Amino acid sequence: MHGPLNPRTEISRKLLHVSSSLLAVAYLLLPREFMLPTLGAGVVFSVAIELLRYHNPAFGRLFRRCVGGMVRESEWSRITGATYVWIGAFLTVWLFPRTDAIAGLFTLSLADSAAALVGQRFGRHRFLAKSLEGSVAFLLTAVAVIWLVRGGPPTVAVSVALVVAIVEALPTLKLGRYELSDNILIPVCTAAALGVLSASPAFA
Repeated sequence: MHGPLNPRTEISRKLLHVSSSLLAVAYLLLPREFMLPTLGAGVVFSVAIELLRYHNPAFGRLFRRCVGGMVRESEWSRITGATYVWIGAFLTVWLFPRTDAIAGLFTLSLADSAAALVGQRFGRHRFLAKSLEGSVAFLLTAVAVIWLVRGGPPTVAVSVALVVAIVEALPTLKLGRYELSDNILIPVCTAAALGVLSASPAFA
């Protein structure tokens, strides 16, 4: 029986989440024609791992021994967050312009991690389904990330970060083993909001 992650393990998990910034860094250096098939392969590999751990008892035991300490209780009966990272990254690179996609990937890895770590350590006040303190950490980190990557009027970065911070704080929609994960919503919503607000005359 796997209980909730202890704080030290949660920190380790979020540091691993930060390492997903490597996907954004890779997209800074490599063309879309390389990134799309690479991310697609990551999705296929992750889904294969999920299927094996559900349907092959021997592999399921091996999975628990190798990474059990990094898996939340809820993920033993659902898809893991790592798989959703690959799916979110693939969709973001596929659907949106390069700079907007890079901003979305950095927002996922850095702002989401900041929100989790601050919320766990200092969260005292409720904001939607998350803590106010964590949401503020997400907002401030996202503003910095989006403005540094995308440039343009600071009002765009602030507005996009505010929209995505609210999305991140909403309750997660779950359906059986599947969910509309933050790891998909954050990069996709960031890139989409950047496209919409950057084209708006109000932010020119």
